[in-house]
Order: sequence, then C-alpha cells, then structure tokens
Amino acid sequence: MTQQIDNGLVAVLQSLAHEVETAREWSQVSRTLAQERVATVFGSARTRRGEPAYNLAYELATALAAGKWTTITGGGPGIMQAARDGSGEGLSRAVRVEIPGEEPDTVLDPSRSITVATFALRKLLLTHDIDALFVFPGGVGTFDELYEVLVHQDTNRLAWFPVVLMQPAGESLWSAWLEFMEKHLVSTGLASSSVIKRLVVAESVEEALAAAEGPRATAYGTSGSPSPGTGHGATGK
Repeated sequence: MTQQIDNGLVAVLQSLAHEVETAREWSQVSRTLAQERVATVFGSARTRRGEPAYNLAYELATALAAGKWTTITGGGPGIMQAARDGSGEGLSRAVRVEIPGEEPDTVLDPSRSITVATFALRKLLLTHDIDALFVFPGGVGTFDELYEVLVHQDTNRLAWFPVVLMQPAGESLWSAWLEFMEKHLVSTGLASSSVIKRLVVAESVEEALAAAEGPRATAYGTSGSPSPGTGHGATGK
C-alpha cells in the first residue's frame, strides 16, 4: 500500500515537473498577447445555454472585451464556453484539463490555450498575474477554486485582486454561502472575517465592472453592502 502511494505521488510530481516549463512559456506568451488587463472567470461546466448564469457570463465577457480585458477560463463548456464566446477568440485564453464529458464547443489555438494534466497547475495559471476574478455559480470544482484563492490571498501567498461573485437576479447561491460562512465559520472563530470581507456579490454586469475597476471592496454583499464583522488573521481551514 505504501509503495502504491509513493508511486502515485512520484507520478504526480513528475507530471508537474514536466509541465512547469511549458506552462511558464505559455503564460509569458499569453500575457504578452493581452492588450491591457486580465480577468479569470470560474463557473460550472454544466450550465446550459439560455440559463440566466450562462447569459450573464456571456454579457460580462462581452463587456470586458469592450474594455480591452483579456478573459481566461478553464476551457470547458458551460460558463467557460459562455465567457469565451462573449470575449471573442482574440481576447480569450484557456487553461484546460481533459475531463470526459466536459469537452467545449470550441478550442482556442495553441497560443491562447494550454492543456495541463493536473488541477494544481491549472489553478496556478488561472489565478496568478490576473487583475480580477469573477466567480459564477458552480459545483465542487468551482468552490475548490474559490476557496484556494481566498486561502492564498488571506495568507499573503497570492497578490490581492477583486473577487466578484456573480449571482443572476432572483438566485441566492452566493448570498446563502456568505451567510453560512459568517454564521458557521467567522462567528464561531473557525475563520477570520478577513477571508470574506472584500468579496462582492454582483447581480449585473454594471455592478461587476464597478467592483473590478473601482476602489478595493471593503465588505461583502450585493453592490458592496457593509460586512457584519471585522478582523484580521490567518485563514481557518
């Protein structure tokens, strides 16, 4: 059993080492091609065309492209496809992991897209050297990506950038999640309020752009409503 674990770990480390140089070169080329600012978009691969979140992602990416933002996604279907369609091929980038059943409708050319073997490297490329992060409703993978960003920012392992939680009008995922975080983690001392105090919930493209382009958000809530708590410290995990 121990030997199997060791072999598995070695295989993962070898895969990472093999990919790092290629990823570094791609990242440099990708950033050089970017006109101005860079935004990453997270969200479910299962969101269907025509759903409110899909339409909102398309509209946001279209608006970002109009402002000369380059948009990076995980290169899959759903929210990622919507953002890619909205931003257009020239201002789109993708960092893909091959997942059966999650093939996108379109794949960008190699100068704008890279496929990696591990989620760790994918998240690294999606969250470093960017200017804003927009997170649409998603499942376990989306929450994994979001929590990693929050932990790394709160422990000063990732440069600060606005994190905007995109919540289509009439839906409540992010509002409910923030209430959960405040009630069960922050208020009980399991996590610092600094983890969530800068998060902003946006229900429209206008609110999202204002959060990304304006002064730093100092509180969470739709349109930046005040946070119920203050405080600083290490992230609870």
